[in-house]
Amino acid sequence: MLNVPLDSTYPEIPGAGNTQVRIFSGIPGCNYRVSTNIGAGKRFILRGIDFYSSGNVETNLGIFELDYTIENLTNGCPPIEGGTQLLNEATAYTLFLRPVQKTLSKLWYEDELQKSNKSKALIRTLANLAPTTRILWRDVKSGNTALDVLARHHDLHELSTIEYAVLQGDSLIHQQCLRPGGVYALVIGQDNQGFVSRMFEVTEPNSMSMLWLIPQYVVMTLGEVMFSVTGLEFSYSQAPASMKSLLQAFWLLTVAFGNIIVVVVAELKFFRSQASEFFLFAGLMFVDMLIFMWFACYYKPYEEVATLKRQRNKLN
Repeated sequence: MLNVPLDSTYPEIPGAGNTQVRIFSGIPGCNYRVSTNIGAGKRFILRGIDFYSSGNVETNLGIFELDYTIENLTNGCPPIEGGTQLLNEATAYTLFLRPVQKTLSKLWYEDELQKSNKSKALIRTLANLAPTTRILWRDVKSGNTALDVLARHHDLHELSTIEYAVLQGDSLIHQQCLRPGGVYALVIGQDNQGFVSRMFEVTEPNSMSMLWLIPQYVVMTLGEVMFSVTGLEFSYSQAPASMKSLLQAFWLLTVAFGNIIVVVVAELKFFRSQASEFFLFAGLMFVDMLIFMWFACYYKPYEEVATLKRQRNKLN
């Protein structure tokens, strides 16, 4: 499969036969060892506010039964009970660990990995603060509040790609510039010294600006004008008077055949990467250009042929 640099920013979406699990720890200063039955038995350590991602995990009959235990590695930190969670195929799940007073609450939810189709950023706030605490996302430049959520709400929100200050009242928790296409999770905790926060990229932001589309559309428009207009003019001027409409129709029929090729290649999914499809179409157009050049070398214009016929008729 052909890979291009842009592919590295695409999210890894679990498909049929696969699931994913992510674990966020919102407990600053506390380290935990997590043991699971993923693969041959995956073990990892969450250090303070930390994050783990499993990648794709194969399911059995559409379900993976996740067994996990969590061992406390730091004195004075609350113990965390393990458990079992059923994970369905083609779905990503997230477990968020957050303390509530002296006990621990575990939050499971289905995650969203797909990028925004509006060239914006998607943000989720995961906080272990008191349930009535309000978290404000404020535009640093204008001072306007873009988002006001309760600490225990973990919904996904779409925000413009600017710099934000995350506040609790007048206290600054975090400051971050969001980038287009990124899916973020802001984890917020609190210790004796105040707020502790960390931003995680669940899906990597876009690596290229949409402005790169401008020169491509300019080139495509120029190519369409030069090819389509001249092709129609050629089919009209070179056809006999009684066949001008017919040959123009045949010229437009070639466009229909081209669209059929695009539909067949796209629907049959010969390639996993769309970039590979585009390179295939570019290659077909290059071959088509060579064929046109070969015909052009041996083509005699209609006016030239007609002039030769008139001259022969005069000589005869």
